[in-house]
Amino acid sequence: MGAKYLKYIDNGKEGRVIYGDGEIELKFLYELAGGRSIAVIYIPTVDSWYNKTGITTSKRQEIIEFIAKQAAKDQTLNATYELYDDCISLLQETDR
Repeated sequence: MGAKYLKYIDNGKEGRVIYGDGEIELKFLYELAGGRSIAVIYIPTVDSWYNKTGITTSKRQEIIEFIAKQAAKDQTLNATYELYDDCISLLQETDR
């Protein structure tokens, strides 16, 4: 495996997040959101992960956590994320 990376293809209010690691390259749709939510990155559910990615489900959590952390870091200051079964939600942290 090589160095992990994320690239982005921006098409206005939506686009693709491209995850790479060595010979692996996966593309996930994202949509920009509003309010505290910055964007939503859609990921295959656990049940459909292998069929849609060709990657074992044992690697799924590691991959989606990398995507979430790196996308939050790349896209805005003070961002955080929440993981769901079918998406990653990037959120702008606010003073509480």
